Amino acid sequence: MKAALYYRVSTPGQATEDKYSLRSQKEELTKYAASQGWTVVGEFQDVGSGGKLEKKGLNQLLDFVEEGKCEVVLCIDQDRLSRLDSLGWEFLKSTLRENRVKIAEPGFITDLDNEDDEFISDLKNLIARREKKKIVLKMMRGKRQRTREGKGWGKTFWEYNYDKATGTYSINEDWAWVIPFIDKLYIDKKYSYKDIVNELNKISLTPTGKKWNITLVAERFRSKAFHGVLEKNFKNEGPIRAEKLVYPPLRTLETYEKICKIREEKLRRKKVEYFHFLRKVNFKCAECQKKLSIVHSKNVSATEGYFYLTHNRQYDCKVSINSIRFDKNLSKAIKEILKSESMAKKYVKIDHTQKDLEDMEKQVKAERKNLTKVSEKKDLLLPLYLDGKFPKEQLDKQYSMLEAQEEHHKKQVRSLEEKLHLIKSKMFNYNLITSYLSVAERFETLLTVEEQTEMISTLFPQGMVYENEILLEGYLSENVPIEIAIPVDPDPFNVKNKWDRDPLGRYNKIQEYMNEHPHKTQKEIAEALDMAPSTIVRLRDKFGEYKNYTKVINHDPKGKAEILKEYYLKNPEASLRKTARDTGISTTTIRRIKKDYGI
Repeated sequence: MKAALYYRVSTPGQATEDKYSLRSQKEELTKYAASQGWTVVGEFQDVGSGGKLEKKGLNQLLDFVEEGKCEVVLCIDQDRLSRLDSLGWEFLKSTLRENRVKIAEPGFITDLDNEDDEFISDLKNLIARREKKKIVLKMMRGKRQRTREGKGWGKTFWEYNYDKATGTYSINEDWAWVIPFIDKLYIDKKYSYKDIVNELNKISLTPTGKKWNITLVAERFRSKAFHGVLEKNFKNEGPIRAEKLVYPPLRTLETYEKICKIREEKLRRKKVEYFHFLRKVNFKCAECQKKLSIVHSKNVSATEGYFYLTHNRQYDCKVSINSIRFDKNLSKAIKEILKSESMAKKYVKIDHTQKDLEDMEKQVKAERKNLTKVSEKKDLLLPLYLDGKFPKEQLDKQYSMLEAQEEHHKKQVRSLEEKLHLIKSKMFNYNLITSYLSVAERFETLLTVEEQTEMISTLFPQGMVYENEILLEGYLSENVPIEIAIPVDPDPFNVKNKWDRDPLGRYNKIQEYMNEHPHKTQKEIAEALDMAPSTIVRLRDKFGEYKNYTKVINHDPKGKAEILKEYYLKNPEASLRKTARDTGISTTTIRRIKKDYGI
């Protein structure tokens, strides 16, 4: 068989330890594959938790599997491959099963097409998850105790140094200036977070060599560490605070309380501004099946003050839809559905064909089959318990999980059967839908944003987001689902795609303007044609040098050369460092522009 090897350790420290190292796993698995006469066709590895599905090595392995390049995945133990929750484990299994790929450990092969093998594999995953929980609980107990004793742990702020031997903190003199600097800007000068970030970036990058951002500034205003307090927030117990002062103070308690008061006032003023009426609907992305949320963005001047339906975590999926593309369409849909049956058909499927009924009957059949499969798995637990092969505690947990799955499939069967019955008896009709939505008539004019939020989330608790439409999902009765398709308008800010569609046209437009104005600067041409100066450079690199133009064309997207010329006229003796601090342009960029433009 063609085998793909997978190795994993939980922490970077384990990666080099003999017993758990990636190298020792590789050696053992390579020898075992050779002893079985298998051909090793791929190797994948991760350093990270087995409880997370999103890992680079595991994703590469699953892509490898889906390309049909292996017949078995070999790992030192199944818990190296997975300590996933039920949803993640089912996804991983289905990927392997659909591609007829087995899971192998030295001495044992799991064929996921065999129900008994799959059941044993499920139990192994359950035990692995239980062991992971025990490890995490033990670690958290230790962290809670260290916090009570005033001993440091975890990542600390750049403004402090941490001594592992004594568990104590000292001030990092190189970065101690940051806290009084930002406190003064926030309290005395009333600067916003964004303005403070700009001022910090004029002075220096962070110790990691990156730019300061709003999150870093907010952390420093929220933390109690800078007035000496060690406080950590634990999920089950809430905040735990050390009895004594642990950090050498960089601000006073009085200053911290002033900062808290200012932050509360700003939050109170902006609460309504950042409130969107769809915020309580549970949206899912049709492309990647992950959660989408309504978030507010003020980071980009071109989209200031807008809401976006987007992923609130970093995923490869880049779905992000401005709410102005669907807000009015939702109100319009509800009005038109309530106005007439013919208009309602634009948004809701009312007329069902014979094929629709046949498809629904197939869905019912498939759900019943899933229900039977889960029930059979439950029946298998009794002989395993009597044989004493697995602890009762583990079998009880597996039983609870199967019961939850069984209840889900029962609900799906009931829902589909009831809707099928209503359609066949002609009861699923326009009147039923209008009675359901009548409560939402004129909701945008009669209700506050908070009341709109509660109403919409009650009518439509969940939704599926596609590129050109949003399906809002609700229930006409306890079990009868309804879907309303809300169209998504074209993106009004899609400037990049316009440029991509006709780059040669823009190049020719620039050339025509240069023929008429050969002595204009790059910045003046960009302003006249409503484009960035860097676009002129990019198009030149793509299509060739411009003709009949007398000025130098260089990459200067923000007219930095003009800024520096004006600055040096007023400050001819300014040092490189002072120039960078005053203009906000990096020292490297200043050197390049001075050389290119002869400043």
